[in-house]
Amino acid sequence: MRPLVTRLSILALALWLSLGASALADEAPVVRDVTVEGNRRVESDAVKNALSTQPGQPLDPKKIDADVRAVMKLGFFADVAIERRGDPEKPTVVVRVTERPAVKDTRITGNEELSSDDLKEANEVKPFAILDLNVVKKSAKKIQEKYVEKGFYLAEVAYKLEDQPDNQVSVVFQVNEHAKVQVKELQILGNAHVSKDELTEVMQTKEGGFLSFISSAGTYREEAFQRDLQAIQFVYGDKGYLYAKIGKPSVSLSPDKRFLYITLRIEEGEQYRVGQIDFSGELLHEKPELFQRIQVQPGEIFARSKVAKDLFAVADLYKDEGYAYANVNPETKVDPATRIVDLTYDVQPGKKTYFERIEISGNAKTRDKVIRRELRVYEGELYNQSLLTASKNRVTALGYFETVNITTEKGSADDKLVAKVTVKERSTGTFQIGAGFSSYENLILTGQITQNNFFGWGQTLSLQVQYSSIRQLGQIQFVEPYFLDTKWTFAFDLYATEGYYSTFARKAIGGSLTWGYELNGLAQWWKWAEQLEDMRLFATYTNEFVTVTPTTTDMLLFNRFRSGTTSALRLSLQWDKRDNRLFPTRGFFHALSAEAAPPALAPSYLFGQQVNLFTRYTLDSRYYHPLFWGVVARGKLSAGYIQPWDDAHPVPISEFYYLGGINSVRGYRLLSISPSTRAGSQPRPDAELFDFAGGGNKQVTINLELEFPIFEKVGIRGVVFYDMGNAYKPGQFLSDPDHPGLALSMFKSVGFGFRWFSPIGPLRFEWGIPLNPRKDPVTGIAIDSPLDFQFTIGNFF
Repeated sequence: MRPLVTRLSILALALWLSLGASALADEAPVVRDVTVEGNRRVESDAVKNALSTQPGQPLDPKKIDADVRAVMKLGFFADVAIERRGDPEKPTVVVRVTERPAVKDTRITGNEELSSDDLKEANEVKPFAILDLNVVKKSAKKIQEKYVEKGFYLAEVAYKLEDQPDNQVSVVFQVNEHAKVQVKELQILGNAHVSKDELTEVMQTKEGGFLSFISSAGTYREEAFQRDLQAIQFVYGDKGYLYAKIGKPSVSLSPDKRFLYITLRIEEGEQYRVGQIDFSGELLHEKPELFQRIQVQPGEIFARSKVAKDLFAVADLYKDEGYAYANVNPETKVDPATRIVDLTYDVQPGKKTYFERIEISGNAKTRDKVIRRELRVYEGELYNQSLLTASKNRVTALGYFETVNITTEKGSADDKLVAKVTVKERSTGTFQIGAGFSSYENLILTGQITQNNFFGWGQTLSLQVQYSSIRQLGQIQFVEPYFLDTKWTFAFDLYATEGYYSTFARKAIGGSLTWGYELNGLAQWWKWAEQLEDMRLFATYTNEFVTVTPTTTDMLLFNRFRSGTTSALRLSLQWDKRDNRLFPTRGFFHALSAEAAPPALAPSYLFGQQVNLFTRYTLDSRYYHPLFWGVVARGKLSAGYIQPWDDAHPVPISEFYYLGGINSVRGYRLLSISPSTRAGSQPRPDAELFDFAGGGNKQVTINLELEFPIFEKVGIRGVVFYDMGNAYKPGQFLSDPDHPGLALSMFKSVGFGFRWFSPIGPLRFEWGIPLNPRKDPVTGIAIDSPLDFQFTIGNFF
């Protein structure tokens, strides 16, 4: 293309000469019409609107140059020319354009290490758009930067245009990946007081090793390395070396261009300690109260991180009282001779502010009220930073959103703020049809439809079906956590189950009805109840008919295989402080319950004489804590105790405790851990005796896990675990004379597995290794497999 300015000047001069004498006359020609030629994709009106020359106006040669430039600025044309046609007194102005080609398609070639999908976001050239070379060059640069991020430090990206019919082109990006550059050696010099390990611990740039092809350790990324330099500076500042300097890094490339050698030179300087500490500015609190808020103490080594925490702690004190713009600045006085830093926190609270509005966005499905009822800040009230943070945590804990952000901006006046709650919804519905295999259950068929945010109302509706050789389940559940927008919870559960134990089969059909109340709702009567947030009291009524059938007809156990109706009321207290109800990584959950099935709830005129009467007490405690690199530590303690209501109604065998399986002590056969009783097979004195697994009236189970990411993007995480637990006979407490070799009287196991948080719900695949394998006392045949595989759907913790 010829230089634009030169061409425009020649065109303007040519038009001037073509006008001839009429341009010199007293009256200039009047434009009769304006037409556009050569355009195929761009509308003529778009070109005409860019012109200052219009029909009915005098023809001004001085505007021609500006008109050509204006049309070129539209970005659609490679060339523009303007000429006059027709009657000299009433000419027609013709704008002849040459359109830029359109992009037919784009391709990336030469990319072997990174797929086209990996580079898709970097390519901003879109098919069917008008070709813009600036966008093409920008895309080539972004593709090259993508390679640098992945460690291909020497990658080169060029482009070429391939002509296609109908004034179209194909944009081809040509990649020369070269070899991936790996950091072979990272040398740090001058670090006399801070070890290399302490510095490299905060760096993303690492030395490559034998397994670098798996972990990507040793990959060099320029942006990450620049952040590393800042991180090293922070480490020294946090150890009191205020004037530590990092020289310009020395980076050299090996002759074969495969390895980098990096050398960092550090001048540490002197270490400083904290001297006097004081407060200045507009102090709305007494200094002793402010001193209680800070961590930094006189005489200790100066640490920037502690000072930063102090700034936030003091500012939050003011922000919790409505001073949203409270600002705390550290003023330091450094004495190089004594290496002492005097520190003054200057406080400027600003004005008290109020929430003018609370705006919610991003919730295409979830109703506003589902989010608003979790907020602890309200329109018209004073700004409060702690309550704003608590609001974010509570909305996140719902589990309905991938991200939750709450920001503030100035309202209609200086003392008003607008809080903006922005969420990104995640899929909360699951539809599952699957099959699995267990060492003992063989084929497992499952089907489940669950919606944890039913129609965006925050309700849970679940329909579940499971089938295997030893258990079957059909269940429908519904939970409304805020019944009619109150503190009340309403839930119901309908089910039919069948399970096969070692000595009997249990069938049950029934349901339950639950009402609960969040105890902080009592604050309207008792102020202290405000502290009971996330604590709920539940009352659940359960009614089910249980059928118990012994596995062999010659078994003699008086009054143990009782079938009948269970009509029970359970009171439970729950305290839930998990950061996410569906996928928790931090916090705890505690539940304590007492259940009673008394005669008053099972009158004979309704349920007949076959009723199950008992009392039961249960503890369920779970703890979650994030460690590092996405690893989450989890702990679970469950305990239970059941006793008969009276001597005439012993606890039926179907209500006793049996452990083992993927949801209790993994590695042991499902429901196989049970105390045994010597029983006779026939009703005569000389009948043969055998060990009968009769279940325990007490149980304790402890589960410990470490869950870690494997392929985080697709939701696959690994797990290693340690389980221990046992069920105990009546009259025994945490002791098992049948297995005297058990440490702590508990069966133990270790194991591993992986979990896939799939689009249709969480799937668990786990292998358990029993540490106390059992053998049949008569035959000597092993009861437990050396490695037990089990599969299930749903979360364990």
